[in-house]
Amino acid sequence: MVSNETEGEGGYNKKSSRWIATKSSSCLFILFSSLLISIAGGSMLGFWLHKYHPSNTQLWMVPFGFLLFLTPLFICLSVIIPDLCVPRTRIDQDQAFKIQDHPLTLPSIQ
Repeated sequence: MVSNETEGEGGYNKKSSRWIATKSSSCLFILFSSLLISIAGGSMLGFWLHKYHPSNTQLWMVPFGFLLFLTPLFICLSVIIPDLCVPRTRIDQDQAFKIQDHPLTLPSIQ
């Protein structure tokens, strides 16, 4: 027997929709904060280019600006790419599980 928490209009649908809403809101927060950090890094690079590039001083600003500018890209990719890959593996596992449960439905070789 399956309890109401895992089937039908019980807790499963509510919990899964709450989980998806929490996951998407945290994803949006990460994307927004990454965008702000990237803008700060780009601004730092632009400021260095405008003020210090002709004299080649304050060179510490260049790697620090690139670090701020490019790191959010890697963070966003590390958050988004696993979410894109997970459903396929779950579908493949579900299909493999169904085939193992019903061996009689497979065509027989004579």
